[in-house]
Amino acid sequence: NCSEVQQIGCSCRDRHCPRCQGMATAKWVQKQQEDLLPCRYFHLVFTLPHELNIIAHYNPNALYQCLFKATWQTLSKFAKRKKHGQLGMTSVLHTWGQNLSQHIHLHCLIPAGALGKAHWHEIEKGYLYPVKALSTVFRGKMLAALNECDSSFAKVSTPTKWCVYSKACLTYSEKLVSYLARYTRKGVMSESRLVSANEQTVSFKYRDYKDNNRNKVMTLSCDEFLRRYLQHILPKGFMRIRHYGFLANACRKQKLALIRTQESHTCKPV
Repeated sequence: NCSEVQQIGCSCRDRHCPRCQGMATAKWVQKQQEDLLPCRYFHLVFTLPHELNIIAHYNPNALYQCLFKATWQTLSKFAKRKKHGQLGMTSVLHTWGQNLSQHIHLHCLIPAGALGKAHWHEIEKGYLYPVKALSTVFRGKMLAALNECDSSFAKVSTPTKWCVYSKACLTYSEKLVSYLARYTRKGVMSESRLVSANEQTVSFKYRDYKDNNRNKVMTLSCDEFLRRYLQHILPKGFMRIRHYGFLANACRKQKLALIRTQESHTCKPV
């Protein structure tokens, strides 16, 4: 009889809803645990220059498809040049920054090894490929993919330097799946970041990377908050998590089985 009132929303099961993704994340983590290899993982981030954001306003499906295609073509070219064999990659599309601005980038999680015709060998370097060289090739592959998709896209001016960022190499552990889930299942903004909301404004917490990663609070009008949030809604049916190489859905089961038969000799936990 305390008269407390608490609002609980009905489950909408939409993939963009921060509340409804909890169960989906738990199921995904359980499934991915079965596919983990006992080796290090590389984490690369391929970022599009903001000049290309205009394309996402009119044809997001084409832009995002080209991003996935160009990223895998770039990594495959380096793997072929280094004679590494076939890489495996799980890639996840993110379109947002901390303040809900449009910041289109692809997180790529790559096991530190490659599969030849029938042999698995570990990549022992602390990095996969030089990021400056990756950036140059990525730019060429992305612009070629856009031009092939629609020649009018080639008229959008872009800077000469593009960004490919390499995060610290991940060591195999039980916590690795949780790390993967953070990047693969994370939505635009979690409810925990909301500070307050009324009929005029919405306030939320964000991290300012340009100011030593300081935590700050941003207040936007309701219309502006909704505009920023809605620009990250993906096209209907678009797959934002994709697997490539020996992790592709068509061959993952058999190729992982092949790798695991050799891992006791060549793929040891680091």
